Amino acid sequence: MNCQRCNGFAVYDDSVVVQTGSSSEVHAWRCVNCGMIVDEVIHRNQQVLPRRKGSGGSKLRQYGNEAA
Repeated sequence: MNCQRCNGFAVYDDSVVVQTGSSSEVHAWRCVNCGMIVDEVIHRNQQVLPRRKGSGGSKLRQYGNEAA
Protein backbone atom coordinates (compact mmCIF):
# COMPACT_ATOMS: atom_id res chain seq x y z
CA MET A 1 0.00 0.00 0.00
CA ASN A 2 1.16 3.54 -0.68
CA CYS A 3 0.97 6.40 1.78
CA GLN A 4 -1.75 9.00 1.15
CA ARG A 5 0.54 11.84 2.22
CA CYS A 6 3.92 11.14 0.58
CA ASN A 7 3.15 8.11 -1.64
CA GLY A 8 5.80 6.18 0.31
CA PHE A 9 5.71 2.56 1.44
CA ALA A 10 3.04 1.81 4.07
CA VAL A 11 3.04 -1.33 6.21
CA TYR A 12 0.31 -2.88 8.35
CA ASP A 13 1.34 -2.30 11.95
CA ASP A 14 0.04 -3.97 15.10
CA SER A 15 1.19 -1.77 17.96
CA VAL A 16 0.49 -1.60 21.65
CA VAL A 17 -0.27 1.89 22.91
CA VAL A 18 0.34 2.47 26.60
CA GLN A 19 -1.45 5.36 28.23
CA THR A 20 -1.73 6.27 31.87
CA GLY A 21 -3.31 3.30 33.57
CA SER A 22 -4.29 1.31 30.48
CA SER A 23 -2.97 -0.20 27.28
CA SER A 24 -4.65 -1.02 24.00
CA GLU A 25 -3.73 -2.52 20.66
CA VAL A 26 -3.80 -0.41 17.53
CA HIS A 27 -4.14 -2.01 14.11
CA ALA A 28 -3.24 0.53 11.44
CA TRP A 29 -1.29 1.29 8.29
CA ARG A 30 1.95 3.22 8.99
CA CYS A 31 4.18 4.88 6.41
CA VAL A 32 7.85 4.03 6.85
CA ASN A 33 8.86 7.29 5.11
CA CYS A 34 6.80 10.02 6.80
CA GLY A 35 5.20 8.13 9.72
CA MET A 36 1.58 8.86 8.79
CA ILE A 37 -0.79 6.44 10.53
CA VAL A 38 -4.20 5.48 9.16
CA ASP A 39 -6.36 3.27 11.36
CA GLU A 40 -9.99 2.21 10.95
CA VAL A 41 -11.39 5.37 12.56
CA ILE A 42 -9.22 7.73 10.50
CA HIS A 43 -10.10 5.85 7.31
CA ARG A 44 -13.83 5.97 8.10
CA ASN A 45 -13.69 9.72 8.81
CA GLN A 46 -11.83 10.34 5.55
CA GLN A 47 -14.65 8.59 3.68
CA VAL A 48 -17.38 10.61 5.44
CA LEU A 49 -15.71 14.02 5.58
CA PRO A 50 -14.72 15.19 2.10
CA ARG A 51 -11.47 17.14 1.76
CA ARG A 52 -11.82 20.76 0.82
CA LYS A 53 -10.31 21.82 -2.48
CA GLY A 54 -7.21 23.88 -2.05
CA SER A 55 -6.47 22.59 1.45
CA GLY A 56 -3.09 21.01 1.26
CA GLY A 57 0.14 20.85 3.16
CA SER A 58 2.08 22.79 0.55
CA LYS A 59 1.43 26.22 2.08
CA LEU A 60 3.99 27.72 4.43
CA ARG A 61 2.88 28.31 7.97
CA GLN A 62 3.13 31.85 9.19
CA TYR A 63 4.68 32.58 12.60
CA GLY A 64 4.48 36.27 13.30
CA ASN A 65 6.03 38.04 10.31
CA GLU A 66 8.20 35.13 9.20
CA ALA A 67 7.35 32.05 7.16
CA ALA A 68 8.51 28.74 8.56
